[in-house]
Amino acid sequence: MFEQLTRIEQRLFDLLALGLVLFYAYSAVFEPAPTQFHRGIYVLVTYVLVCMIYRTPGRFGRVVDYLLIVASIVCIGYWIANFEAINYRAGAETALDKAIAMLGVLIGVELARRVVGNIFVVIGAVMLLYGVYGAYAPELISHAGDTFPELCTSIFYKSDGVFGIMANVLATYIILFVIFGAFLEASGAQRFFIDFPLAAVGHRIGGPAKVSVIASGLFGSISGSAIANTVSTGAFTIPMMKQAGFRPHVAGGIEPAASIGGMFMPPIMGAGGFIMAEFTGVPYAQIMLVAVFPALMYFFSVYVMVHYEAKRFGIRGEKSERDATEIFTQEWIYITPLAVITVFMLSGYSPGYSAVLGLATCILVSHKLRETKLDPSLAYSMLFVLAVGWLVAGLSWALGPAVAAAFKAALGAPAQWLSAALSPLLSAGAVAELQAALTGNLPLIYGLILAAVLLYRRHARGADIRSEMRRFVIASRHGTLSSLKIGATVGVIGIIIGVLTYSGLVLTFADIVIELADGRLWLTILLVALASLILGMGVPVTAAYLITAVVAVPALTELGVHPLAAHMIVYWLSQDSNITPPVCIAAFAGATIAKANMWKTAFTAFKFAKFLYLGPFLFGYVPAFSLNGSTLDIVIAFALIITGTWAYSWLLSGIWLTWFDRKGSGSITVGYRKDN
Repeated sequence: MFEQLTRIEQRLFDLLALGLVLFYAYSAVFEPAPTQFHRGIYVLVTYVLVCMIYRTPGRFGRVVDYLLIVASIVCIGYWIANFEAINYRAGAETALDKAIAMLGVLIGVELARRVVGNIFVVIGAVMLLYGVYGAYAPELISHAGDTFPELCTSIFYKSDGVFGIMANVLATYIILFVIFGAFLEASGAQRFFIDFPLAAVGHRIGGPAKVSVIASGLFGSISGSAIANTVSTGAFTIPMMKQAGFRPHVAGGIEPAASIGGMFMPPIMGAGGFIMAEFTGVPYAQIMLVAVFPALMYFFSVYVMVHYEAKRFGIRGEKSERDATEIFTQEWIYITPLAVITVFMLSGYSPGYSAVLGLATCILVSHKLRETKLDPSLAYSMLFVLAVGWLVAGLSWALGPAVAAAFKAALGAPAQWLSAALSPLLSAGAVAELQAALTGNLPLIYGLILAAVLLYRRHARGADIRSEMRRFVIASRHGTLSSLKIGATVGVIGIIIGVLTYSGLVLTFADIVIELADGRLWLTILLVALASLILGMGVPVTAAYLITAVVAVPALTELGVHPLAAHMIVYWLSQDSNITPPVCIAAFAGATIAKANMWKTAFTAFKFAKFLYLGPFLFGYVPAFSLNGSTLDIVIAFALIITGTWAYSWLLSGIWLTWFDRKGSGSITVGYRKDN
């Protein structure tokens, strides 16, 4: 997609991508941007880049694209510039306000159509019609309705619409973590995520498939996409599984089944964990702790099924040329970015702050190999700021606040000198503003000066600064490209959430589900699974989770499920469309790589991912599964669940069929080459 852009457009795309990285890194570490800039800049840049990348076909298609870009800048720019005024005159919007809102809502639908497909146009149109003509709907779901301009005004300007929870989560968390994943991959870490499990378990029974499970867990925890995980790790593991003796559709099914587990695995958990934190008000660090054991059980289930599948057909891999201990000793440094993120989030730092530090660590790690080196300017600046903060805190703790204040005053002396020097040329107010701006950003200014000095010295010593900067820009580009698919849905998600809230259907749906299930939790979970499967056929899984959570979580909590466990139920079930026929895009991606029958691969992935459907029932019926209860209750529950997961996976693997058919006891040992 990027290659189809003209040279000028490519430069503009890279400039905007780099701007996103720097703006949101600054906002996460130094000073949070005001709401209108924090959300508006993300939506604006996303809309512009979607128009550039997802082009309109035809002779005059590019003209249409640029008209949409201009319209997007006008609508979102108007919201940013008039944010406070619009809030002040809420309920008494002007004709211009309403016209901008209608145009902004329609642009959101069009951009979602370009990226996700026509299903979003249908969903958006249905919700808008329901919002306008709600009075004519069946009595159970009817509401007063409103005119189209008034409805669009509510959707575009209110806090639960286009610039609501989805935009906030994307701007606060997702963009930084998606970019972090791109930088981690650019640093060379992905190779370690495959080499280490290959050496550790590649030679055992079903070794290549076990490599797929472990590598998918490691890489999937930061990729944020089951499909991306399937394609990236599957390109290596699926041919390896086939060569070891796994049937093509089995090899193609194991990888996507393992890949969706990355969506549950901390520290990143795709985008859903951050939305969950925003919804529930629970710190993301606590959500991570709750998610760890269920995620491990998911991978354990797939691992056990893979083991017995291989044992049933006697499939064994070949020993790697390198020892696992040797690989870990030489390449353990690639784990440090994930460790940094986890440690800082568990220590109480914000996810965005932790992501930026993880990104800085990726840059430092990239210098392990000459061909992966990234420009370290951002890393130097971030680490200097962190060091200054720790030093001030340490001085305050050891010598008292007065000493820390004196140290900060000494740091601010150059700002005072500069302000004094410029005082004859500027007004007193301008001098005060300049001094405040310099003093508030001193750590950053010193960090940038340090980075510039170090870059100059490295250049003088022959470092290839140009190549490092180019790799930095490319990593920013890849991260931004990865964010567009989910970012393009923000407009229609705003329509859905806005209309659901406006109409009161959120509470009505909860009543409907409870009535249909007749108060039975197991049936409620099955209805939620069906709803998320149907929704997931047309929208990304993160969007499916957000939409389903709005209406389904109240129904689950009404039946006594803990709110966080209820969100976990919906989040797990929102992933089912990746591997459950008839859509199952991740499974189809695995089939394409394996060159296998798509439907056989899809049903095989569905078989290996069965814990995906067991987990929600455990969240619903076993409070200890989500860390609710005493320590003894949690320990006992974990022990029983581990045993039950093994038994469940053993049963589903079909190994017991060999009791009736001993033909499966033969041995197949086929070597494989690492370059396959």
